[in-house]
Amino acid sequence: RFIGRPVTHIDAAHNRLTIQDGQTVDYDYLVITTGPKLAFDEVPGTGPHNGHTHSVCAVDHAQTAYEAYEAFCEDPGPIVVGAMPMASCFGPVYESAFILDADLRKRKLRKHVPMTMITSEPYIGHLGLGGVGDSKGMLESDLRNRHIKWITNAKTTRIEADRALVEEYNERGEVIKEHEVPFKFAMTLPAFRGVDPV
Repeated sequence: RFIGRPVTHIDAAHNRLTIQDGQTVDYDYLVITTGPKLAFDEVPGTGPHNGHTHSVCAVDHAQTAYEAYEAFCEDPGPIVVGAMPMASCFGPVYESAFILDADLRKRKLRKHVPMTMITSEPYIGHLGLGGVGDSKGMLESDLRNRHIKWITNAKTTRIEADRALVEEYNERGEVIKEHEVPFKFAMTLPAFRGVDPV
């Protein structure tokens, strides 16, 4: 069975785990998947608990994001979807942008919602992998066709209640432009850290 909660102790001699809530679980075979430790603290103002952005990186974050999005749809405005500096998993950023776009079109709200993707990738479609096939061309085309603007090679320096403060860099690592991107709803993907040892 799958248990999606942190393990606080492993008693390998007795094939027993202790879960964060104190529950013990006996096992015959054990597969541990650590998952990420989300580094919201690296960019002031990010994160669903003490910040102004939402996340889809954990089930409770996704639920909170959904509830906030439903409220947003009652009084729509700009959306920011982004990957924070040092993020390494870019797929969910694109997925979220396209899902939000499709849902807003279905609700007939899209024309009221400017969307901007802010990413630390050097170009759209890099995906942290140097691109996959023609991912650059395909994803740029898809974003353009959906009227989703983008800022690449970007470092989000701070998130405020209604705007993202972003520096855009050239290939030499020099700031070439500073942006203030307004939003009423923001989903950002943080950098990941290794989890605490058990």
